[in-house]
Amino acid sequence: MIEEILPIPPIPDGLREAAQRGTLIPFIGAGVSRIAGCPSWSELADQALAHHIVSGNFSHSQLAQIKHLNPRVKLSIALRLQKEFGGEIDFCKLLHPAETENNKKGKQLFGSLSLLGKTFVTTNYDKWLNEDLGMSELTKDQRAQKLASVRSRHRRIIYKVNDFKAENLQPNTVIHLHGSVLDPMSMILTTQDYISHYSNDIPTRTNYKENPVLTFLEFLFNTKTVLFVGYGLEELEILEYVILKTRGKSQKHSNEIKHFLIQGYFSHEFELMKSLEKYFLDFGIQLLPYLRDQKDYEQLLDVLENFARLIPASSPMVLQDFLEMEALLDG
Repeated sequence: MIEEILPIPPIPDGLREAAQRGTLIPFIGAGVSRIAGCPSWSELADQALAHHIVSGNFSHSQLAQIKHLNPRVKLSIALRLQKEFGGEIDFCKLLHPAETENNKKGKQLFGSLSLLGKTFVTTNYDKWLNEDLGMSELTKDQRAQKLASVRSRHRRIIYKVNDFKAENLQPNTVIHLHGSVLDPMSMILTTQDYISHYSNDIPTRTNYKENPVLTFLEFLFNTKTVLFVGYGLEELEILEYVILKTRGKSQKHSNEIKHFLIQGYFSHEFELMKSLEKYFLDFGIQLLPYLRDQKDYEQLLDVLENFARLIPASSPMVLQDFLEMEALLDG
């Protein structure tokens, strides 16, 4: 059990072993991209509605009346207005303001992630994970000096539901679970989108029509070690929904720690952290808290840089490949 919130949490043996075996998959949330200059979930929703204020199809008064609503509800309204009046919302511009292009914190953050993992899964729409920042060969000091001129390499980008397959969990790949800004039609934005995206398998007269999203996630959580990064308290609803929907039968009565969650807390939130530590253990997830007192969420930069230095990603072992193939055949 955790006795103290440290600026950089210690690395558990299970996480270290997964990195060495090449089975560690970072699962990235909006908190990571926000440090890199992207808007928060709530800010994105408000900006989408502001687009319609500029066009005259919505008003500041109307926006004030719905300011308390869930961002998904606001985005549903924004998309309905787009359908009704036209004027396409430029989500790429909203997610990537001009100043994010050379964001040093973003390059440092995603450079560390490029060392920590080779394959990524994300619920983010933005483009930050679409490139490997090419910092693997640089020392910490060199990275600090070369952030502005670092060479990038494109990753394989998966965002279409029918491509969510076990065989696509390959090195140099990012899987956008909720779609990508490269194809705004693919983005899971509204409440109805979420319900459809995570719907249970549909029974037919002869068999079940599988939901490829759930099938993919169940394989991911059963065969890989997932490190959740960038999920704050306001995003727990999404995280809980994903995990609950995909818990295999063998997991439902097991509290075995298989996955990990990096999350920031202030020192006065110690009791909250302890309660959430126990809560996540019920899902087989070990909480790795870091202290926000000095740098707030930007402390994550130091956490990831430390993790990347101590447990850099390895290529999957041949034995692990065989075990996963066997699991697929048995399934």
